[in-house]
Amino acid sequence: MRQWFGNSALWATTCCLLLTCVAQARAQFLSPGELSASHATLEGDKHCLDCHASGRRVDAQLCLKCHTDIGASLRASSGLHGKQYKGKACEQCHVDHRGKDYDLVRWPGGARTRFDHLLTGFALRDAHARLACNQCHQKKNTRGAPTMLGVGTRCNDCHEDKHDKRFGLDCAKCHVERTWTELRLTDFDHALARFKLVGKHKDVKCAKCHGEPPAAVKYKPLEFGTCTSCHKDPHKGRFSSDCTTCHSETDWKDLHMRKQDHPGLSLAGGHDTVACARCHDRGNDEAPSKGKRCVGCHAPVHEANFGNDCVQCHAHIRWLGLADDIGRKAHELTKYPLAGAHQKVDCARCHKPELPQAKRYRALPFARCLDCHVDSHKGEFSARDGGECAQCHRVSGFLPTRFDTDAHASTPFPLLGRHLAVACGSCHKQPARPRLDWHVADTRCESCHENPHGEQFAAEMKDNGCAHCHAATDWHAPRIDHSRWPLTGAHATTACARCHDPSEADRKSGRGASYRGVPTRCEGCHEDKHRGQFRLTAPVRACEDCHKTSSFQLPSFDHQQMTGFALDGKHAPLACKQCHKEQTLRNGETTVRYRLGYQRCSDCHANPHAEAAP
Repeated sequence: MRQWFGNSALWATTCCLLLTCVAQARAQFLSPGELSASHATLEGDKHCLDCHASGRRVDAQLCLKCHTDIGASLRASSGLHGKQYKGKACEQCHVDHRGKDYDLVRWPGGARTRFDHLLTGFALRDAHARLACNQCHQKKNTRGAPTMLGVGTRCNDCHEDKHDKRFGLDCAKCHVERTWTELRLTDFDHALARFKLVGKHKDVKCAKCHGEPPAAVKYKPLEFGTCTSCHKDPHKGRFSSDCTTCHSETDWKDLHMRKQDHPGLSLAGGHDTVACARCHDRGNDEAPSKGKRCVGCHAPVHEANFGNDCVQCHAHIRWLGLADDIGRKAHELTKYPLAGAHQKVDCARCHKPELPQAKRYRALPFARCLDCHVDSHKGEFSARDGGECAQCHRVSGFLPTRFDTDAHASTPFPLLGRHLAVACGSCHKQPARPRLDWHVADTRCESCHENPHGEQFAAEMKDNGCAHCHAATDWHAPRIDHSRWPLTGAHATTACARCHDPSEADRKSGRGASYRGVPTRCEGCHEDKHRGQFRLTAPVRACEDCHKTSSFQLPSFDHQQMTGFALDGKHAPLACKQCHKEQTLRNGETTVRYRLGYQRCSDCHANPHAEAAP
């Protein structure tokens, strides 16, 4: 040793070699050997405590941190680990640090092929014993590594259920492990199959339908949709392929016939009580010699032309009390086809059961509405076509009525003008519904309309009332005789209210405009813009002496005739305002002065010939 450490060159060389190998084989210092391939990710000193506890070889709890699937098996006491190795050390069977190619599992028996599968709780017998391990154990654990755990022990965990769970999950009730096609059917419950054995079928041997070994045994799919799948049809297709319409599984010779399945004619109603031989005179499976039409046995009884195909209405011999829809269709061929709302009326409403049969149908009156309907108007319209409903109502519905404005013209009060647009209820104000009393006792205008004129036209109201002046076509276009004060010129187009506006008394009383006592002279309506020049000084002139109703502007003015002063010479082209100037009166008002009060030249013009003052 003294020589070794004394030789510095040799010591340095050794250290360099060791440092060079550290990076390639660090684990070689503390590890007892290379890990298996499945634990390769745990290689290195820093992972030792992932499996080994301090001062101990291997800690099972550390193993179960990764191998959670085995931990679950131990807790459930299931599988090989839970049944055989619960509480035992992992390293008894699993030894590592022997290299990547070493199998971690130390199999009981010395090899996987000699492993006793019964130790897992599931013994391998017959066909199962011949299988390789990986034919069943094909799963991977949560870490993605192959595992022998997690394989179910029920048949359907590995095998497809070709029976769609109809026979439950216990395949061993019928199948054995020796071979899948070898069956135990002694205790098989055929009620679980699609075809349940009833009656005589219970006594039939399995081989009669499914074949006899060693020939091919056929269980699925076996055709059984119809009886003829197994049985020959002695009737050669003349009847339904469903033999159960006549035969039963209890006794093939015990014949019966469901009413609805009888070919050509239903046995419902009365035919089901008739003996077969009454009709089938040539044998039960032969057609009757009289044929299969009703008229072969029954004589027609209808007066209406319903034809000879009785089954359209009578599908059986219950002649009366037919279905509602049958009676309605037949009604179209009678003298009274159903239309409108009549199509929805219950048959018994007209064909009352309490009536004798002779009067219930053919003798039922229907010529008039009142034959069935009560006159709700209590004879109010009896004078009109005998009170027949059809003059106002339709069969499609009692409302709306056919009584329109043209029909109203046949009453004492025809609807004219604005009355055409008035709702019926505005005049026929009976509050109760339905409104059955349409009589209006008072048809005068004032019975409906308010009189806005008070007593102004009392005399006219006695002569045809409001209609003396007003027409129904337009209330605001009265027929007025204005001849006492003819409307000419602009007066003809002036609105009535411009002259006939409500007075103060009218407003207080709530009446309309005044039409009596309206002034008829111009000054009664128009303002005197001349401020009394022609009313207060002679000669007095009325407005109409100068003005016309066609226009207030003077159409022409004869100055000499009206004033006595002729406009000639230089006076002719002068504008009126050059002489008739606007002046302000003492009360502050202004007006044009037309009456000048002078006619001499000196009244307007200065005298140019006068001598100058000294």
